[in-house]
Amino acid sequence: MNTEMKKDQPAEPENTPQNPASPILETTADAISLARDLMRTARHGAIATLEPETGYPQVTRTNCTLTVSGEPVFLMSDLAAHTKAIKEDPRTSLMLGEPGKGDPLAHPRITLYGTTKLIKPEGESKNKDVNLRQRYINHHPKAELYNSLPDFFIYQMTVERALLNAGFGKAYQLTGDDLLLDAEKAEQVELIEQGVIDHMNEDHQDAIHHYAVTHCHKNPGNWLISGCDPEGIDMMAGDETARLKFTKLCTNSTELREELVAFAKKDRV
Repeated sequence: MNTEMKKDQPAEPENTPQNPASPILETTADAISLARDLMRTARHGAIATLEPETGYPQVTRTNCTLTVSGEPVFLMSDLAAHTKAIKEDPRTSLMLGEPGKGDPLAHPRITLYGTTKLIKPEGESKNKDVNLRQRYINHHPKAELYNSLPDFFIYQMTVERALLNAGFGKAYQLTGDDLLLDAEKAEQVELIEQGVIDHMNEDHQDAIHHYAVTHCHKNPGNWLISGCDPEGIDMMAGDETARLKFTKLCTNSTELREELVAFAKKDRV
């Protein structure tokens, strides 16, 4: 099967006299922010691949996390049908977003389009494999049970574009650049992320609880930080997730500490 990607991507539909009914709205900062929030808070989604034998699309539910810069990461078994499909044709799409109460179509969701490839656990990509496995386990602690099994490997999706449906009549076409953080800034945070997570979870659980309950309006629980990036921190308590967004981009430990301390002091009763 030909796995070569077409170079010409679909043009974004425009609202013109010739195309007055286009459902695609002009991209806004709020749309990009919502898209990034949907991606950061998602712990699972529906991944679509192409069945090698027939070329038909096949969809399955999968757990996922993101790189610090914002690209989806999966821990996949070689025995899974979607893994075999990716090895034959890396083109994939991934839908993220929880339906919530009421009409599921009234809730925001995003579909990512791109290619997914293996991060080899040896050679030049060995360190990347180790770091992404740790980041995945931080978001999915139970994955520690099968992380060491010989048929499980890290795969990373390169996002080329996305379709955001923010609710009825709110559709946006987004680019990969809209969704991803600057690679250099992300790399700087990646170097210190695990240290920040370990320190906060061990010594500052009261502050984390304050972030989740007061600033993110979540129910009380055993909240822990599961991820850190230049735009904010990810938190979880059991199956619940929360996202605390910083007031500015942070790229070093000093800036991160200033933001975390400020939020810890803000709105204390």
